[in-house]
Amino acid sequence: MIVLMIASLSSCKKDAVPETNDEEVITTMKLTFVPVGGSASFTYQFDDSDGPGGNAPMQDSIVLSSSTSYVVTLQLLNKTTNPVTDLTTEIQTESDAHRFYYEPSVGSNLTVSQLDNDDNGVPLGINGTWSASTAATGTIKITLRHYPGTPPGKETSDPVNSTKSATDVEVIFNTIVQ
Repeated sequence: MIVLMIASLSSCKKDAVPETNDEEVITTMKLTFVPVGGSASFTYQFDDSDGPGGNAPMQDSIVLSSSTSYVVTLQLLNKTTNPVTDLTTEIQTESDAHRFYYEPSVGSNLTVSQLDNDDNGVPLGINGTWSASTAATGTIKITLRHYPGTPPGKETSDPVNSTKSATDVEVIFNTIVQ
């Protein structure tokens, strides 16, 4: 099952003015994998280049080697603009108001750990380590949540469905460990 919710990537203001929601279209989620200890990098992605509606999105299944760990970097793009807009930079700049959640399905034999943090030590999740154990098939749901407010109330203990935040984008990738 492939799920994508293209939503707004809200802009976080640092002043006393009420927050405005500058909506951004997220068309592409790219995951770049670098095996720990060497080997060439490779990329998997979800891509809905024309945005919501229109042509059907294209999506890769993530295929990983068993007993291997990978340093993974996530990138979000808006391909409806010319030039293409890299939204990852905005998320890094506003890291205290954003958080990626990674939810591997039971039996997928994947773990995600060592996520990068914002300036307050709360997980951000643009970078992390994925470890594949033994052969399996499953899914991994990746969700970007936006925490509004000045300052945002993001905490390490917040669950993915926290009422303090809203979903900006969510993608479920099929996974294969071989």
